Amino acid sequence: MNEKLDLLVFGDTAIDHFYEVDEVPKMNNAAEVMRSQSFYGGMGANTAVVATSLGMKAGLFSVVGTDAEDYLNYMRNLGVKLFFKGVFGDTTRSLFFKENGRGISFFYKGVTTCLNDLEVDEDLIENSKCIYMARTYLKLQKKVSKLCRNKFLVYNPGYGVFKFDKIPEDFYAILKKVDVLIVNKHEMRHLEERGFKFDFSLGPSVFLITLGSKGCHVYSKQTQIRIPAYETKSVDASGAGDAFNAGFITAQIKGFDLYDAVKIGNVTASFIVEKWGCQTNLPMWDAVMERYKKFHA
Repeated sequence: MNEKLDLLVFGDTAIDHFYEVDEVPKMNNAAEVMRSQSFYGGMGANTAVVATSLGMKAGLFSVVGTDAEDYLNYMRNLGVKLFFKGVFGDTTRSLFFKENGRGISFFYKGVTTCLNDLEVDEDLIENSKCIYMARTYLKLQKKVSKLCRNKFLVYNPGYGVFKFDKIPEDFYAILKKVDVLIVNKHEMRHLEERGFKFDFSLGPSVFLITLGSKGCHVYSKQTQIRIPAYETKSVDASGAGDAFNAGFITAQIKGFDLYDAVKIGNVTASFIVEKWGCQTNLPMWDAVMERYKKFHA
């Protein structure tokens, strides 16, 4: 029998490489790398790790290559419950080139493309309070969403939407089962340009549009409101959205209402942006609550 979980994450696991450059070069030009660093990352893994740091019993359903044993041991030691398939090949790589907050990114999918081919354990979903789906692995997410009967289902398709020339029917089929859809402002603009509109008949009862340093727009049947970000000194915004998701979901599981859960999501993200890397400055729940009380005052 599967262990009961607060949160079960379906998503990618990646290794992030960050390069601080003197300038982001134009095509056919070059730039000097001032500093390089490597960190653990991936939308799915980031959310599971932050949620675990916040005290959730979180599990991660993902794939890795033969080069990620140290990453798996790191997550096990943190307490993340792992449901992994090892695949011969390279774990997903993310490459970020940044200059004073501006940057460009490159992604090598590696073995993560195998996520779509995995079978889903129905008992695993049944024993989880919340299911979170990261990125756009539509074949996998269609299987997962069909099994989520009476489950709190959160979906963040991430930068995968930029691959949409038109919105796939599978995307709409997945949304029919989703309770909360989360996208950032750039992803939302891309979807809108392809005919996507807020419509609660699509399935979600809540749409969250994250706005970076400007906070988050909340659209529900009861309200439309922008909740500001928690002000802090940002060093690197990578992983802020994943931390927001972890904080928001944790707060919802703990019984906070939608408005306060978004605030807690914003506060959780404020810790991650203060240092380089998506999992470097992991907050504990008490630390989040301390900032939340200041935010709430």
